[in-house]
Amino acid sequence: MTKEGHLRAFPGRLRVIVRQATQGFSLRHQGTLVPASRRPWVSPRPDNRGAAHSLVGAEEFSGLGKLAFASLWLLVFTIPWEDAITMSDFGTSARLIGTLTVGLGVLAIIERGRLRRPAPGHMIMILFVLLAAISYLWSLYPEGTLVQAFTYIQLFTMVWLIWELAARGREQTRLMQAYVLGTFISGIDTVYRFLSHQESAYQRYAGARLDANDLGIIMALSIPISYYLLLQNRGRMAWVYRLQLALAGTTVLLTASRAATLACLVALAIVPLTHARLTGRQRIAVLLTISLLVFGALLFVPSTSWERLSTTPSEFAQGTLTGRTVIWAAGWELFCEHPFLGVGANAFRLMVSRVLAKPINMAGLASTPVAHNTFLSVLVEQGVIGLTLFCALLSVLALSLRLMPPFPQKLWIVCLGVWMVGVSSLTWETRKPTWFFFGLLIAQCGSMAQKRPTRSHAPGLAEAQLFLLRASRP
Repeated sequence: MTKEGHLRAFPGRLRVIVRQATQGFSLRHQGTLVPASRRPWVSPRPDNRGAAHSLVGAEEFSGLGKLAFASLWLLVFTIPWEDAITMSDFGTSARLIGTLTVGLGVLAIIERGRLRRPAPGHMIMILFVLLAAISYLWSLYPEGTLVQAFTYIQLFTMVWLIWELAARGREQTRLMQAYVLGTFISGIDTVYRFLSHQESAYQRYAGARLDANDLGIIMALSIPISYYLLLQNRGRMAWVYRLQLALAGTTVLLTASRAATLACLVALAIVPLTHARLTGRQRIAVLLTISLLVFGALLFVPSTSWERLSTTPSEFAQGTLTGRTVIWAAGWELFCEHPFLGVGANAFRLMVSRVLAKPINMAGLASTPVAHNTFLSVLVEQGVIGLTLFCALLSVLALSLRLMPPFPQKLWIVCLGVWMVGVSSLTWETRKPTWFFFGLLIAQCGSMAQKRPTRSHAPGLAEAQLFLLRASRP
């Protein structure tokens, strides 16, 4: 009996369900369902959309695609030390590699002949970037707004290339590795500067020409990622991640950044959160890694760093957090004057320096201070509308974690926590680490979402196969 003959034996509603579940399959005479032949250029049917998207993500790269991904990997590798190499009239090495990556990525996408459907996070990012660009119309510093709008476009392009070139978990893991390996350059340079007594600020050390606070958060963000990779690797690579964790913790302490130290404590929460899933051998490995971290801290971190970090409670209770509270008060005053649309992207420094010229000089701060708080910076520059979009993006990222398995879910919860603590004292809405981690999180959630429809489709297919097998029996 043919497949259609078997389907006629079912009632009307059941017949429709079985037909939908078995579309694209044929029934052999042995009573088993096998995929029906289909020409490769025929588009998949609407009710098999989830499986089709999974196949798109599983495609192998062409030669040009591999070259584009290699360039993207190199770009991520330079993020933790992007200021170390600068070129006159062009900028940092990361900008040069980024330009090459964009060119190769566009060519690879054209060769592939399709674009992936954007995620909700991408749509919010586009709106946020558009608002920053449109703020030129009312900006109090239009020249700076144009520069920042172009920066946002570059950052979003990096996010889009991650989405297009790292659709599978394997590529996403490699980008994590690139970021972690990149921290070795800035971390080793920091230790070298300490040993050679080259301070970046008074009794503070930071390599790769980075600001000590920025470097501290860059390292803190690498800790949960490196720990995640450590538990997935053995042999030499496991030792690489152990050494990186010890180096990251030591570097954070050498920067003597109070915010980075708090963020580092949040990053270490990944250990107790994942302790239950560890095997006995892995627990021994974690203990060994913690021992390396303690040894590195005792060996390299000077007493001056410990003294500065010990002032954290008093600074929160009675101090100005090195003048930050003065800047925050001025920023709030600016927001009250321009609540809805803000003063324009990249106009915070100019406007606050005018408001607080005398107090800033008294405090010995720079004449054009940054916001030292990402949320306040967005609020002042792009108003309530901009902050709403920014918080909506964070909410979408947090809600998308529900699609992930427990271990990656805990990893990204910790990473978002580290980022939140770090940017509370830094202006990081235009920094590459922020957009890299957001883009990587969106890409990983997208790859997880692609697998779910295929899995949910399987039970219906198995049930339909069982019906047809029973009906084919005499």
